[in-house]
Amino acid sequence: MSAAVASPVPAAELERRATAHQKEILAANVRLTSGPTSRLQLQSIAPTGFKGARLTGAHVTFTYTVDPSDCNSWGSIHGGCVFTIFNVAGKIATAVVAPGARNIVSSDLTTNYLAPVMAASTATVRIECLKTTRSIGFLRGTITDASGAVCYISVQNVSFDIAEAL
Repeated sequence: MSAAVASPVPAAELERRATAHQKEILAANVRLTSGPTSRLQLQSIAPTGFKGARLTGAHVTFTYTVDPSDCNSWGSIHGGCVFTIFNVAGKIATAVVAPGARNIVSSDLTTNYLAPVMAASTATVRIECLKTTRSIGFLRGTITDASGAVCYISVQNVSFDIAEAL
């Protein structure tokens, strides 16, 4: 993943974008995604590129405590929950990089399972928004366990609209 660079966009603004979009997702009150989405805790936002004063990429990092309700019969996080986590984290990362992005939807999301993350453990979710165009974002991510081992990887494309200025 790319190295962080100095940002002309204030860190507080990047955090505001991330938390506002997470709240918007939670306000949608989708029963299956509210639990995992509400447990994503923003840890850091590290810009990775700029074009003038416009942010072109960023790493967004969350921690996530695995609840038993997120798990399959083997006690590890269920694949559907992994998908939801990557989906939501990708949308939040897109909202950080593309201010005004709305109606963010995954158009392609591939996840790969490498190892389990067990119930009651804390995982780290890292999403990198590699690039956005006027309506598409390109992302990749990992979920690691408490030891730092990579357990899940993802590649994601999202599409979105940009809110018109009032």
